[in-house]
Amino acid sequence: MLGIFETHPVQYRAPVYRELGRLIPESFHVFYATDTSLRGNRDEGFGATVAWDEPLLEGYPNSVIFPEQNGQAHPLAALIETGRIMERHRLSGVLLTDFRRGLGLPALLQARIRGLPIWIRQETQDEAFVRSGFKSMLRDMCYRLLYSQVDHAFAIGELNRRHLLRHGMPEEKISMARYCTPDRFDRRTREDIGRLTREKRASLGIDQEELVIGFFGKLIPKKDPLLLLKAARILGRSISRPIRILFVGSGELEQQLLSESAGSESLGIRVLFAGFVNQSAIAEYYAATDILALPSRRMGETWGLVVNEALQAGCSVAMSDAVGCRVEFGHLPHCRIFRNEDAGDLALALSSLAANPPPDRAWARGFLGPYSTRSAAEAIAAEIARTANRV
Repeated sequence: MLGIFETHPVQYRAPVYRELGRLIPESFHVFYATDTSLRGNRDEGFGATVAWDEPLLEGYPNSVIFPEQNGQAHPLAALIETGRIMERHRLSGVLLTDFRRGLGLPALLQARIRGLPIWIRQETQDEAFVRSGFKSMLRDMCYRLLYSQVDHAFAIGELNRRHLLRHGMPEEKISMARYCTPDRFDRRTREDIGRLTREKRASLGIDQEELVIGFFGKLIPKKDPLLLLKAARILGRSISRPIRILFVGSGELEQQLLSESAGSESLGIRVLFAGFVNQSAIAEYYAATDILALPSRRMGETWGLVVNEALQAGCSVAMSDAVGCRVEFGHLPHCRIFRNEDAGDLALALSSLAANPPPDRAWARGFLGPYSTRSAAEAIAAEIARTANRV
């Protein structure tokens, strides 16, 4: 049995395990350090207590190891407990998703002691941060040491694959299990989505003719939502449709954004703050959006899963060159990449997208197959089968 060691239930990884449970039941078990993401925990990025409202523990075998400690167990306690888990469940291998927190590093050490195969599926890449030469050298040494202990890696995307190769993982030990999110639009017809768009816009007080540019996520410096306001002012009345900026999320920059947005109506720009929206209701906000903007700085945007969600909803997308998934999606016909921290370049990207809207909400469907929970689960299941055949 494969043991998967996680920090906590994550809304974009648990569905992969649920799908894996359908494909190969009783072949794996997920061990969470904590379930705080379901019970509710202060999220400093959102500036609020967040508890995901979807059943992230249903549909696959799992256990929560330190529920009362919010995943911050003493390293020695985590080392002892991961060893007990491996003995009790007679694990044949481990899959790790984070070396830095939770059970990852203790599980790696215990697996190495027992000679168990070690697999990883992590979001690390080399372009997410600007680092000094010394930090880069030290980081490279640490990753080379860690990856020398790894038997197989599932790359979440192209930048992650390049990172693995650069730090010593042989190409034959890497397979793709791309980052993905549950598709909330896969069973909706074009008519269903069109109706949802009209209804949600009406409920938010958005006129049907307005161009809605949406920002989804934490209102924090890393995501740089202020750049969107600056770009919208540059656009001003240069496009034919009135502009509505829709902020879906919360965080430390919310008050500054409220202040900065004052007076925008004189330029034909209206701004709406929806606040934090939980997973069960998020699809309708994407449906109300024409263009998703992700203006992240080079401060750790290793992927950008809101892009996956926006493409599933049929939105156009403008993403900065600091967003990891730009390599995967930036070339698509209704996506644009702009220079991070450059409001003028973002304005040009938005103008281009506004002038060339998609023909319908299904425009990106043909590109998204490899970025589905099914595809990621199949990649992991295939490696489990190959390992079993070699024994």
